[in-house]
Amino acid sequence: MAWLPSGAAGGPALRGARASPALSSGVAAAVMLYKRALPPSSPLHSARPSAAAQRFFCQLLERGASTVYLGRWVHSATCSVSVDDRPHVELTDGSNGELLQKREMVGAFQRIPMVMPATDILMSAQRKSRNVPPTKGIQNIAKRERNKGAKQLDALMKELSVPLRTYTENFPRRRDLHPYERSLIELTFGEGYYEKVLGRVDALRKKITSVGKQHASVCAKSLTKREAEERLTEGRKELEEVFQRGQNAIEDLINVAKALRSMPVVDPHIPTLCLVGSPNVGKSSLVRILSTGKPEVCSYPFTTRGILMGHIVSNHERFQVTDTPGLLTRHDDDRNNIERLTLAVLSYMPIAVLYVHDLSEDCGTKVADQYITYKHIKERFGDRLWIDVVSKCDLLDRATPSRFDDAADDGVDDELRRYREFGPEDAIRVSVQSQIGTQELKQRVHHLLTSQRARIKADGGDNEEAVGEVR
Repeated sequence: MAWLPSGAAGGPALRGARASPALSSGVAAAVMLYKRALPPSSPLHSARPSAAAQRFFCQLLERGASTVYLGRWVHSATCSVSVDDRPHVELTDGSNGELLQKREMVGAFQRIPMVMPATDILMSAQRKSRNVPPTKGIQNIAKRERNKGAKQLDALMKELSVPLRTYTENFPRRRDLHPYERSLIELTFGEGYYEKVLGRVDALRKKITSVGKQHASVCAKSLTKREAEERLTEGRKELEEVFQRGQNAIEDLINVAKALRSMPVVDPHIPTLCLVGSPNVGKSSLVRILSTGKPEVCSYPFTTRGILMGHIVSNHERFQVTDTPGLLTRHDDDRNNIERLTLAVLSYMPIAVLYVHDLSEDCGTKVADQYITYKHIKERFGDRLWIDVVSKCDLLDRATPSRFDDAADDGVDDELRRYREFGPEDAIRVSVQSQIGTQELKQRVHHLLTSQRARIKADGGDNEEAVGEVR
């Protein structure tokens, strides 16, 4: 990856090259920086960058850019784009260049580091630090012993603190995450818990560093061999006690890491079908017949307590399917965290919606309540591509009081009455149990996701055009 470090008094300069007065703001500077940032073998050395690319680099110079990273759009195993693969800017004014860097891509949870158990970190640090020898050539016994003691305490401190620093630096910051992943963290752990755990780990690292440096300094001032040995023992004991007192923070971080890695990755570049509806209306059963996903299917509400993923492969095309928790009839502010997971997918991911209705009321939710929830979600997310499905249609012949009680229909508008009888307009009637309408549903879903792919490509082309100018 090419990079441009800040130069001396002449402004941004290239590695191995002197700062030139020509490297000032303007098109000439942008052209020079653009070409020299490229690998020597690049054919673009002889090509003139576009006007958009020149303007981009001029803006960096005007804002005081000290370092410019140039990269390619590279898809990871989860088809996400890592931060280091994007154009990145470091500014001399201390800002992080958020206006010039697009970082909000999903998949960060799959890149978090593995967290070692606290006991493993401690045992490894003890073993490595005890094997640190004194500096060669020291003849005086007292000097050699205090040198060895100071070095071993310093090594123990580093072996304990470096892993903790690695964790705090490589776990993603919430503000850098995609809004969908930010909402997953908040809904899974609660507001502020994620940052609190990382803060406790960092506080433990700082404490270990402080205690280690203090004891290493004291040991280095020992006058005799015995004194050096005693101070080494005292320092090692206190460092280990400090680490053990704070090891609960590491265990909590392990649990956080496990939970984050288990969260499904919804790739925004792949068309995704999101099943939505009231609890127990049959969403999970439809996921099982439409995709590779195998969610739990039971006859009680809220069987699905998280976002479950499956995949569809049709005509050599790959699509995603998400099964979401059911929505109750209530205001969004009153929803629990399980329901808010569904709203997070609808709000932040480019998905197509398959809304499931159960007019038989076998789900336990009255048709009128399903209708209210449906209208609310349809009004809020009506810009999504959409299919309505009436599930359990084989049960509709069984009359239910709320559907056919004339007294219950008094004061009910015609739209709700039609909904009770037929469901939404153009809804597909399906029964997984009797295999009614499943083939039609699969065909409609394939057509819907094909249209969603075209929409994603159209939106992606608009977003990537400007970045492609500066590659």
